[in-house]
Amino acid sequence: MGRTVEIVREARMENVAELRDFVWEAARREGADEEACFDLKLAVDEACTNIVEHGYAGLPPGPIVVTFQREADRLIVTIRDHARPFDPEAVPPPDLESDWPERPVRGLGWHLIRRTMDEVSLASDGERGNRLTLVKSCNPIKQETRSTKET
Repeated sequence: MGRTVEIVREARMENVAELRDFVWEAARREGADEEACFDLKLAVDEACTNIVEHGYAGLPPGPIVVTFQREADRLIVTIRDHARPFDPEAVPPPDLESDWPERPVRGLGWHLIRRTMDEVSLASDGERGNRLTLVKSCNPIKQETRSTKET
């Protein structure tokens, strides 16, 4: 099992890139494949953007805490905040049928998170805040083995 690493940043748009890059780099250090790293980076970007834009809208920005851990073939990212609770049931399904020019530019974040992750869980507790857990199964990077023959 890999170690747990954590980053805490204020909920501001200028910090979202650092939070998502932190997860990308942690996943790479743990030997995750490119696809798993990309999917996690996308999901973390979407989640943190939503926390900043919707959760803390009209409120002073609070902390976003992102924790990364690897357990066997699973990458686990936990995102915690004290913003307004998020109700995924209130999110309308995205329009995936209309022609591209007619589709809304926004509103795909939660859909992308659910599509790219193998497990997603969300819990809200007034005192402890919100906790989003993202789980991505991964394959380790194959280490090239070289054999040398002595003649």
